[in-house]
Amino acid sequence: MGKIRINNMKFYTKNGVLPQERILGQQLEVDVELRLPLETAGKTDNVEDTVSYALVNDQIAQRLSNHSYNLIEAVASAILDDIEAAHGAVLESALVRVRKYSVPMPGIFDNVEIEMERAFK
Repeated sequence: MGKIRINNMKFYTKNGVLPQERILGQQLEVDVELRLPLETAGKTDNVEDTVSYALVNDQIAQRLSNHSYNLIEAVASAILDDIEAAHGAVLESALVRVRKYSVPMPGIFDNVEIEMERAFK
């Protein structure tokens, strides 16, 4: 078993509960961890024997460019839906983290992050 990780993908989005979040927009960061057998790809050196992380990155970019959500939980769930639809037959599971930096609440903090994981088999 192996893992493919794509870390700190950055996307400018118009997500959020408050109207000003949807008007002004904000940057979200996304991490994805895909768990799957990688032994064959390691031996064949063929992208067809693994999951193309370039394709996964493109799918996430398309999702965040074409949809708006109130909650980052919904963002993570939609990303997992897309990953499952495209690669669920190959993957054991996937984990998604979504970070939001411009959170309209009092206090001193770096970001708010949610994490969701889904098993496919």
